Amino acid sequence: MEQRFVVALVGEDRPGIVAALTGELLELGCNLEDLMTGLLSGHFAMMLVCSAPEASRRGQLESRLRPLAERMGLSLSLWDLVGEPHASAPGHLLTIYGPDRAGIVHRAARALAEAGANICDMTCRLAPGDPPLYLVTMDVAIPPGTSADDLERKVSEALGGMGLDVSLRTMEPETL
Repeated sequence: MEQRFVVALVGEDRPGIVAALTGELLELGCNLEDLMTGLLSGHFAMMLVCSAPEASRRGQLESRLRPLAERMGLSLSLWDLVGEPHASAPGHLLTIYGPDRAGIVHRAARALAEAGANICDMTCRLAPGDPPLYLVTMDVAIPPGTSADDLERKVSEALGGMGLDVSLRTMEPETL
């Protein structure tokens, strides 16, 4: 039976981080199941799920990845993933755009949570200007029986008075 692990790396961005990490995982016989990376104000962040052959143990994985992370100046977290793989399937894209204000993400996330919707992926960007503009995009899984129009209205109400444009649209299967 294969072992499954979650690996997270964070640190100052530089070329070669993904190549170095995935090379080590490949040499260990690991298979990447899910992976996401991003840049946050000049810092690299990666989180992945991988499966490893039965003979691999967390200690082996950590003994190979920890020195790599230290050489590259990255913080590493590693933990066992138990249970069967499962994921929420995003079917809608929520966009929020307008002047930067404190509380945008919190208010939108709270409205989604109260409706039972799950945020599967989210990106937020601040564009300098006068005034600075904020863009939020979220891939959202909406629970059965929930209307996208009603959910968009709830998010808009939660963000009321902030001067933001809110749009919730169905994602086409080929964009997933």
